[in-house]
Amino acid sequence: MCGDARGARARTQRFGVLTGWFYLAFCLAQAKAFLGFGENKEEKYTAETTAIIAQVKATLEMAPGAEGREESINQTRQMTNAWVAKYRRDNKTTGKPSYGQVYSALNAVSGHFNNFGTKYPFPAKRKDRVFAEFESAELLLSRGR
Repeated sequence: MCGDARGARARTQRFGVLTGWFYLAFCLAQAKAFLGFGENKEEKYTAETTAIIAQVKATLEMAPGAEGREESINQTRQMTNAWVAKYRRDNKTTGKPSYGQVYSALNAVSGHFNNFGTKYPFPAKRKDRVFAEFESAELLLSRGR
């Protein structure tokens, strides 16, 4: 009788331990999904960098008096600040050639709008240089660099 009681208690304890481990694994999976742990940072960097390149290109293509240009410039500023703040401190990202190209182009665009405002047109030479840097960055992104 005593042996059966110990065996039943041991099975109950094992079941409780296994249940606890499964619950912990479930909670961790939910936390990963909610908090963003375990995401592929390379894919996220590529997607966000491609999005900001598209935003800046669209903004620079707008004529100086076009409707919605100021809103587009403000959105570009916000996206630029968020992108730089997110990736500037990440050593894996800052070492990428694509990061240097995009950062340089964003710096030129932000500097222009900070100094001259939203009304003054973006110079053609600077625009060509920024677009060339973006093309180079897109090529590097496609190669995972």
